[in-house]
Amino acid sequence: MPTVLRWVEFAAGLPYHAALVPVKGGRRDRPEPHSHADFHELVLVTAGAGVQRVGEAEQPLRAGDLVLVRPHDRHEFASIDGMRFVNIAFPSERWRAFADLAGLAGPADWDRRELPPSARADLDGPVAAEFARLLAAYSGAPRVLDLVGLLTAVVPLLEGADGTAVDRRPGWLVSACVAMRREENLREGLPRLQALAAVSPGHLARSMRTHYGCTPIGFVVGRRLEHAALLLTTTTEGIGRIAQRCGFSGQSYFGRLFQERYGMAPRCYREVTRRAVVPMDSPDIK
Repeated sequence: MPTVLRWVEFAAGLPYHAALVPVKGGRRDRPEPHSHADFHELVLVTAGAGVQRVGEAEQPLRAGDLVLVRPHDRHEFASIDGMRFVNIAFPSERWRAFADLAGLAGPADWDRRELPPSARADLDGPVAAEFARLLAAYSGAPRVLDLVGLLTAVVPLLEGADGTAVDRRPGWLVSACVAMRREENLREGLPRLQALAAVSPGHLARSMRTHYGCTPIGFVVGRRLEHAALLLTTTTEGIGRIAQRCGFSGQSYFGRLFQERYGMAPRCYREVTRRAVVPMDSPDIK
């Protein structure tokens, strides 16, 4: 059974995680099979060749290959003669926010495919330079702006290889979903989403499934939980107050949904992210 990795377990409070990963022939010399609960990965192969196993399928890889790994991909890497790649992981909510604001066409279709979307990149070109820049910045003070720069460089390559450069999502749907990132809209929930969309409930439900892969209520709950996670990390407000701000009717209901999504209670999540951002043995922390 592959391990399910959660963002909070290894990169809590960070905008992204970066690593240079060598893959060799032996079992001990390559990453274990795993999937992700709540984050995406971008992989750029910088040397050698190998494969990425995704479920029962295999995706051949060689130097210059670029891959977007989705949370549900149960994957591992293997190579006979050796392979090296840069791995940039980032929370899925950041990917969705970028896709919404940029009006991207491909992500919903990409999520439904058997294999992760891939493209070819020039190892002396701008995409490889962005990977190198994020890898270097990670050891210092990584920023969300760095991640935005990488996504801006990478997405056109993926769209070009995929033929999805034209956004097929209705403008009314994109506008409504972007507006639901505002806290006042989240509090009102599904009725507010329906009002912003200004279409029938059935049409909204069909469009959400087609273009976002979820139901309208699933979308609202997901956005509420993402906002709650942000507030837990960036404020000192009580958990009950955060639940109210995000539109949850009760703290226990909120806690149960949060546990299912992030694998820990809201209070534990706050403690873990606080330790990640500011070491608890710092003399400034009491």
